Amino acid sequence: MIQIKNLLLFLFSIQVLLSACSKPAPVLKIGLVADPQYADQPTKGNRFYKESIWKLEEAMDTFNHYDVDFVQTLGDVIDVGWESYDSILPVYEKLNPHIKSYQLLGNHDFSMDSSHLGKLLERLQMPDYYYAYSKNGWRFIVLDATDYAYFSNLLHHYDTNQVNTYFEYTEGKSNNHLWNGAIGKAQQDWLKQQLDSASQLHQKVILYSHLPVRPEGDAHNLWNDFEIAAIIENYPNVVAFINGHNHAGNYIFKNGVHYITLFGMVDTEMSSYGILNIYEDSLVLKGYGNQKDILIKTQ
Repeated sequence: MIQIKNLLLFLFSIQVLLSACSKPAPVLKIGLVADPQYADQPTKGNRFYKESIWKLEEAMDTFNHYDVDFVQTLGDVIDVGWESYDSILPVYEKLNPHIKSYQLLGNHDFSMDSSHLGKLLERLQMPDYYYAYSKNGWRFIVLDATDYAYFSNLLHHYDTNQVNTYFEYTEGKSNNHLWNGAIGKAQQDWLKQQLDSASQLHQKVILYSHLPVRPEGDAHNLWNDFEIAAIIENYPNVVAFINGHNHAGNYIFKNGVHYITLFGMVDTEMSSYGILNIYEDSLVLKGYGNQKDILIKTQ
């Protein structure tokens, strides 16, 4: 009887091994980080500012180990102070040379003396405030959720009345906060052009932003969340919208789009980051630390 049990166990192990070996490799593997918010300042509540150095180092080691195709950070690399970049950005240099790192702007990335704002894109090695890149049949659209905002207008110099108008959209709503912002008309037009181009090339699309647009009524949402959601939900090739800003994390599926909010790295004594594995028929977000695993069927 024992021999039969051992044989059955052996056969079962072989079946599991064969099943694992037959699983296709992902089309892409993407390292994701949200809200390190590093600063050389004491812990406040559940925000462990100094700890983000070793947490990000751990994330880079994991991304190297699994040989991700690239890394996307979802904003708020620092909490405050231009000098904070000198400590946190070198951690990204630990990535293997062939792994490219992409950044986008968060509200805390503007928390510095205004004399440094003109060098912000160069410091983060960003090609523009919003941009896109394509890999393996997928287009990744990086949005600037800080486009129209009070904290960023010292850099953009928009008509203050325009910023006021976006803020007034939120009167009486939960996202009526000065640390949120809006995506303006020029960026919306560019977004539509990107989505049209991706459609013509039969590319699937993932969008990245610091601020979310869903779920409706979230306090962290873009001031004009309804406008952006209406645009992206009109394109069947948009698969997912991935953001930070709400450190508690979230996931919902709405009107054909998967909305993923990553848990904030600064808000844990462990760490928090993920690897998004893209397959032909699914997205698999493998979470580390406080980040939960998420399995999404796309077909």
